Amino acid sequence: MVWTSSAEGNPLDVPKLYEPASSQGLRSSQAASQSVDQNLKPDHPLPVPFNTPKENQTSIFLWITFLLVFISFIIGWNNRAIVINQFPILAPVVEIFDPSLKFRGIEISNLLSRIDSRENGSSLVVTGSLINQENYLRKVPSLIVVIEDERGSILVKKVIKSKGSYFDYQEIKDFEVKFLKYPANASNIFVEIIN
Repeated sequence: MVWTSSAEGNPLDVPKLYEPASSQGLRSSQAASQSVDQNLKPDHPLPVPFNTPKENQTSIFLWITFLLVFISFIIGWNNRAIVINQFPILAPVVEIFDPSLKFRGIEISNLLSRIDSRENGSSLVVTGSLINQENYLRKVPSLIVVIEDERGSILVKKVIKSKGSYFDYQEIKDFEVKFLKYPANASNIFVEIIN
């Protein structure tokens, strides 16, 4: 035998199949005291069908999509140099997140230094070239030329600014810098690309 009880443990009458919602769950004495039209059907008959909830397939789909996007990003980031070579239009965006790509493939070549003697003294002249080895248009970077002594101490340095110019694939940009009254104990000359 199956019976229904209230929270206090008192037995409750199970409502009739088409009993109005207003009398459902009332004790029999309370239900009998109310006048109920037996022919009146409630808004929804009992038993109300219970639909088992479906598994949330949307959240699984979102997680799979997120995982695929994340994996694609990691693969793309690890191969960003190849991606830029294939899609040069993406270079300015990628270089925001990895500024070192601005210098990758830019070669410093034809470095020469000479003493230029004149009537008012001598100067040290450093010349060279920058070559763009990547197959897309790039901004010409600035350079810093450093003169050191034998111990590696910096004696003099000068910055060569790029002036916002660009160069294409295999294009060569020459540079020259003069050091007037350079130190007599100068031993090493270094040229570095800077942003």
